[in-house]
Amino acid sequence: MDILNWVELEIASNRSKEAPSARSVQGGSAFASMAWAMGTRFADTNSSFKSKCVFVLRSLLQPATSLTWFKCLHQTYLQKAVHGDASLLDAIHRPFFDHTIACGARLKLLSNHFRLSGMLLGTKLAQDLASGKPYEIATVSGKNHEEYSLALFWGSSFKREGGMTLGLFLQGKLLQCMTFSFDRENGQTVLRVGGVQACNQGGRDLIRESTKGLHGIQPRLLLIDALRCIAREINCAAIECIAKKNHIYQAWRYKFKKNIRAEYDALWVAAGGVAQANGNYRLPLVTQDKPLSERPTNKRSEYRAREQLTLAMRNDIACRLPLV
Repeated sequence: MDILNWVELEIASNRSKEAPSARSVQGGSAFASMAWAMGTRFADTNSSFKSKCVFVLRSLLQPATSLTWFKCLHQTYLQKAVHGDASLLDAIHRPFFDHTIACGARLKLLSNHFRLSGMLLGTKLAQDLASGKPYEIATVSGKNHEEYSLALFWGSSFKREGGMTLGLFLQGKLLQCMTFSFDRENGQTVLRVGGVQACNQGGRDLIRESTKGLHGIQPRLLLIDALRCIAREINCAAIECIAKKNHIYQAWRYKFKKNIRAEYDALWVAAGGVAQANGNYRLPLVTQDKPLSERPTNKRSEYRAREQLTLAMRNDIACRLPLV
């Protein structure tokens, strides 16, 4: 049923080719989705009356894209998620992934992400993730036998940077995370990484200690390795990572409210990224590590431990990622 609804959305975007009778059916469907969106937004007790009025105004200013997005939410597995987080309705009106992309491109990216989530992970898991339920995809043991885990989840704090978040946890506490979206480009699946975040309380000290516990691997670099593994498992063609200048918090509405501390460009370059014409970076899906024989003799045991840890993580992801 979900697939049929996504196809219907594609058809609805090209009205000029439809028969008059189909237009009348679509009009009724669009009206029902609009009424549902307005009713759901105004019934939300977690937002102010002012924000609800702003939502109506933005919907009227962008009627075509707003209607298509509301229909996408109303007629697919996302309807349940909206009842838990009504801010999904506003996603089309706010910067998403890259503040330089226009509203039409934002609609395409949002729709593609949630459609591909259902196709790749299955509707049940995609719905659970969109509703806030995390899904663990790997666990690794640290230097002192501490337990690290990686999980996919929908982070409301990171919802403007992407549609899904990959987090690294230490004994249940979030250390660092990376937010991304599934998309299509030239007929192939790609990942678009919109943000990197660290825990707020004692973040630097925790990350420093975790780097030691992970045999010298920085948590953010381990996340990149895990994301590459996910990309390979779903046959991704590319990973695009946001440049600092294109980050959503560089948009005029956030520029004086949000402070970007992460050095995005340096991180992507350190991970082998190459700058693109739009300013963002493309990461290679596979990297070549130096052979152990070329490492300093006094460091080989540490590098051997790193290899064992990353190999265990990759194998765990390959086994536990529930691809359809």
